[in-house]
Parts: sequence; structure tokens; C-alpha cells
Amino acid sequence: MVRIKIAMRRWTPLALMLIAALAVGCNGTLDANVATLNAAATAAAAGNVNVPLVTAASTLLTPAPTAPPNLFDLTTDPSASLAHAWGQTYGLGRGAEFTIIADQQQAGEFVIETLQLGGWQDTVRGGSLAIGVGQVRLDVALIIGQGDQQQFGSGTVTFQPTLDGLGRLRLNPQGAQFGQLSIPDNLTSALGDSIYTLLTGARNDSLSRVNLTQISLENGVMRVSGTVR
Repeated sequence: MVRIKIAMRRWTPLALMLIAALAVGCNGTLDANVATLNAAATAAAAGNVNVPLVTAASTLLTPAPTAPPNLFDLTTDPSASLAHAWGQTYGLGRGAEFTIIADQQQAGEFVIETLQLGGWQDTVRGGSLAIGVGQVRLDVALIIGQGDQQQFGSGTVTFQPTLDGLGRLRLNPQGAQFGQLSIPDNLTSALGDSIYTLLTGARNDSLSRVNLTQISLENGVMRVSGTVR
């Protein structure tokens, strides 16, 4: 009986250590696991069975964080296009999750291109976008009128986008300034449509194919997440 008890005390910890080492070996850390096993076996042979294999295994088995599905992070590539990111998003299947991240320069270029392609190329000659504190401010260089009646100047519009309970975007205008320029009545609407397009890929909710779940506008970076309709 004495011999049986000794054998159980010696072999049970070793068997447990073998199982733990084999389990963590699947993570591509075979050399480290073998070294740990050898150290544990030596300690067990000397009568010391309090080897912290559980701690080592727990550390090695900690899962790596996973990226969100369909992540389009344009901030990692200065030449990346928001138009392409939205095109890719609209090509996803119904119910697919997505996240788009872009800096304010990329966002500004997209907004100006949207305005010019929308028929305002003779009026909106350039501009930029500032992103921060939950708001976007669009500054545009404008030419109003023709011939001797042309006016040159600039304009600024600010929006504070939010989401309603159905994931629909609300722009919430915070003011506009155009100095002494006599702007067309529909120009301010076009500026708002361009910001809506920036955040949803379409100029209004009826044309949009996405429901947003998150909008983040901080420190010169926009991040929008949602699902495809």
C-alpha cells in the first residue's frame, strides 16, 4: 500500500503536466512548452509538484483580439478612397456588418468630389472638412454667378450628426456663414446632402442601403459602423 501511494503521488502531477503542455503546444509554442515540461518533470522528480503550469498555459491560451468584420480603415493608407470603401460596403450582403474609418482630409476630399460630381463644379471650387467633438465643419471656396456678376468668397456650414432609435442619421445643422455672398437657395441643401453621403454612402435615407449603429467624430477622424439593409 505504501508503494502504491508513492507512485500515485509521483505520477499524477506528471500526467497533469503532460496534458497541459500538449494542450498549449497547439499554439505554435512547442519549444517553450517542452522547456516548461522538462523543468516541471525535474521539479516533480525532486518532490516539488507545485509547478505553475496552469499559469503558463493560461498565458499562452489567451486569445488575440479580432478585428471587426468588413473593416475599411482608410487611415492606414493615405491614398485610400472613401468612395471605394462605400462601394465595397454597398456590395456586401444584406445584414452584413461594416466599419469605415477615415481621416478628415480623406473625408473632405470625398465631400468636395461629391458636390462637384453632383453638378456644383462651377460653384464649389475647393474646400476642406474639420472633424472633432462630435461635429463636422465644411469650409468651401465658392464662385457665385457668371461674367461681370461673379462673386468670389467662401462659406462654412457645421453639423452635429446623431442617430435616432431606428439607426437613421440626423445631421442637426449648427449654423452656416457665407459672408456677403448671395448663394443659391439649394446650395445649403446640397452641402447637407454631401455630409449625409459622407456618413451613409447616399444623400438621403431613402437612397441609403445601410443602418448605422455608431458614429464617432473625434480628433480629425470619423468612424461609422452599421449593417447593410
